[in-house]
Amino acid sequence: MLEERLLGTKYVVDINVVAIYLVENHPGNEYVSKLLDSAIKNKVKLVLFDFLPFRVFWIMTSKWKAPKKEAEESVLSFLTLPNLTFVCLEKEDIKNAFELAKKLHHDVYDVVYIVLAKKSLADGIITTDTDFEVLCSKVGLEYVNPVPKHILERSVQYKWG
Repeated sequence: MLEERLLGTKYVVDINVVAIYLVENHPGNEYVSKLLDSAIKNKVKLVLFDFLPFRVFWIMTSKWKAPKKEAEESVLSFLTLPNLTFVCLEKEDIKNAFELAKKLHHDVYDVVYIVLAKKSLADGIITTDTDFEVLCSKVGLEYVNPVPKHILERSVQYKWG
């Protein structure tokens, strides 16, 4: 069962998971919502970058063409959820991300989530990015992607409405 996929008590949540969670008619919403709602119910801590709500707003309004007022209301509503922890990166974390990206032969944009997970002592990463499966296995983190691959393929072209 999908809700049983979270084996730990703390997970980093990536930008697309939050955006999909906030958009009910997104093809992946059903899967993301089941997982995050279960995590919230079971008091699993969800860790996010402190700037992530702003980037989610940008995805919703710029990429998916959601009305700004609705997107803002969704993001602000998300902030009221229990179990959310926001973490910012320090200089050393950024340096570590670049070093780890070289070591793992992967882009720094994904690796920075690994740094956040390690910094916050998270058990894993909840993401819709399939590249994280290999990354997480390399660094000993649990990879959780709640959206089936055939749904992910449909969601790439998602537009509001």
